[in-house]
Amino acid sequence: MQYPFSSSTPSDGSPPGGHPLCGGLRAAQPPGGLVPSKTSGLDHLEIGFDSESVQKRRIGRLRRTVWACGNLQRLTAPRGFRENVWFVTLTYAGIHDWRPNHLSRCLKAVRKWCKKRSVGFRYVWVAELQKRGAMHYHLAVWLPKSIQLPKFDKQGWWPHGMTQRVIAKNPVGYLMKYLSKVGPIQAFPKGARIHGYGGLTQQARGICTWLNLPCWCKQRFGVGELQTVAKRRVVRSTGEILEPMYTRIVRPAGMRLYPNGPIPERWADGPYSTLASAARAQ
Repeated sequence: MQYPFSSSTPSDGSPPGGHPLCGGLRAAQPPGGLVPSKTSGLDHLEIGFDSESVQKRRIGRLRRTVWACGNLQRLTAPRGFRENVWFVTLTYAGIHDWRPNHLSRCLKAVRKWCKKRSVGFRYVWVAELQKRGAMHYHLAVWLPKSIQLPKFDKQGWWPHGMTQRVIAKNPVGYLMKYLSKVGPIQAFPKGARIHGYGGLTQQARGICTWLNLPCWCKQRFGVGELQTVAKRRVVRSTGEILEPMYTRIVRPAGMRLYPNGPIPERWADGPYSTLASAARAQ
C-alpha cells in the first residue's frame, strides 16, 4: 500500500487531509517562519531570526514528527494485532528537579520490562512546561491488549514525582494538544529534549525524516531517496550531490533566499512511500 504525504501540517494538529496519514493534493506552502515576497520581479524567501520565527519553525518540525510517529505506530503494527495505547504523564515533585538523564533511564526500564514479555517498546513522547515552571512528560505506549502497563512510580521507573496512566482512544490527538501549549523553546532547561520516539520500522523512521526535509527536496524525491552527508543532500541511488536550491544572503534580522533556478513542481500525486509492513494483504 502506498501513502502520499504532504509537506505541511495544519495549525490545529489534524492530518493535512485525505488519507489518515497523508496530505491531500495541494500546492506546497512555505514552512512556518518563512515569508514569500518579491523584489524586482524575483521571488525570494525571508527567514527571520527573531525568537517568534525561530519558535514557529521548530514547533512546526516537532508537530510534523510527532503526528507522523503516532500514526505510523498504528499503521505499521502487524496484521491482526490488537493493542491498547497507554497515555502516561510523568510529573516532577519540585520545580527544579529535572535532570537530562531522568527520562532516558525511565524509558530504558520500560524497554527492559517489555523485552521480558517479548513485546516491542513502541512509544512517542513530548515534554511540556507546567504553569509553575516544572517540566513534565506525556508518553504514549503501544502494547498488546493482553498486557497491562504498570504504574511507573510504583515500579520505581519514575522516582521523581507523580505518574498517571490511562488507556487513550486518541493518543496522537492528545500529544498534538499538548504541543499546542509547549511554550517558548528557550524556556525549557538547557539541553532538554522536547520530544522523542522509538520502536518504528526503518521505513517509518524514513518517513519522519522526509517530512522535515526542505520543501524543494520533497517536491523532487520520495521517502528514503535522499541522505544528508556533510550537510549536503545526496541521492542514494546515484551518489549525486544536489546543488543548493537557494543562494543565501544573511542579514542581521534574518536571511534572504534567492532561488538558483526553477523551483521543482510537486509530483502530480504527491511524493509516495511504500511501507512493506503496510502491504500486508490489504
